[in-house]
This record gives sequence, C-alpha cells and structure tokens, in this order.
Amino acid sequence: MIDVEIKYKTPNYCPACNSIVETGVIFTYTYDVSYTDELQNEGTEIILSKCLNCDRPVLTEEQFRNIEEHSWINSKAQLYPVTDNIALKNAPGIVINPYKEAAKCYRAQAYDACVIMCRKGIEAICNDKGELKGNLADKLKNLKNKNVLETTLHSWANELRLIGNDGAHSHDQIVTQQDAKDSIDFFDALITYLYHLVSQYDKLKARRVK
Repeated sequence: MIDVEIKYKTPNYCPACNSIVETGVIFTYTYDVSYTDELQNEGTEIILSKCLNCDRPVLTEEQFRNIEEHSWINSKAQLYPVTDNIALKNAPGIVINPYKEAAKCYRAQAYDACVIMCRKGIEAICNDKGELKGNLADKLKNLKNKNVLETTLHSWANELRLIGNDGAHSHDQIVTQQDAKDSIDFFDALITYLYHLVSQYDKLKARRVK
C-alpha cells in the first residue's frame, strides 16, 4: 500500500464502519468561488479523504462561506460511497420516509428500529400499489398474484416482513448489524425495481415502438 500525505483530519460517516469516524484529507479542489470583497467569499470544495479506521475512500462536496476570520459550511453532501437510492426521487413520500428513517436508525446502530422501519416501508409499498386490506403477508401475496412482484422480489419483501416482526415482537431473536444492512439493501432493491426500473423499461418499449 502506498502511503499518502494527510493534510488534516476531519470527521465523516463511513458506510463500511457504519459510524462517524476520523478521516484523513488527501486532496481538495475548490471552484465556483465568488468574492463579495477581499474579506468575504463563498464557493464549493470537493474533498477526497480516507477513513483512518478501514482505509476506505470518502468523497464529499461542501458549500462554504468565509467572512473575515470566520468560516462555516452551508451544506455538505457525500458523493462516494453513495448512500442514497436514486430511485427515491420517483417513489411516493410514504415509501421515502421509512427508507430514510431506516438509514438513520442503521447509522445510529439501532438495528431493531432499522428493520422495523424497513417493514413499515414494505407496508407503504403495498398501500401505494393499491393493497389496503388484510395483513402484510396477504398484501404481498396479492401483489405477487397481480405480477407487481415477481417471485424473487416477493420472497425478499416477505423476508423483510419476518425480520421486521423479529425487531418489533421477539425478545429471543437478536437483530444483528448484518440483518439490518441486508434489510436496507433488499428494501433499496425493491424501491429501485418498482419505482425506477419498471418505468425505465416502459420508456424503452415506448421508444422502440416509434
């Protein structure tokens, strides 16, 4: 492994470690800087750093402002590793909200709460797809029968239901970090399929008909 020079250290969220960790900044690039006067400016900075715990890279974007000797960050976004599902922009709020809450719970290492929110998200998907009556198992079976969920996706969704039940009701079954991570990954895959890939496929078919 090649040693790299660390300019300074700063805290960041590392998905691999699932915690806020100390990262070493390796490279920074500043652009779109505008000056109000010699003592005031604002702009954007791209920061490449590495987790000092696991050595994984982290890429962030910060909107900064400087006024005289004071500096602060207006906003900060993690560009890599990507932690948000792009399909969320097409999903309804009742699905987006439990997904984001599940991610917050996972970062807080509240794994029972994480899987419960994933289960709530599956319930929200059923409601969004028109299944409003019956228990969750029946709703998922109905979505499978209507070909909204194919067999594999139905199995994933049902497993999320079962894990969520463990998180909510079981005092014997321990929900592990891996259980929570798998739950978010499967929930993510369901959102991607239902609210992104299906519409992309429909658009593809429409283009080929023309």
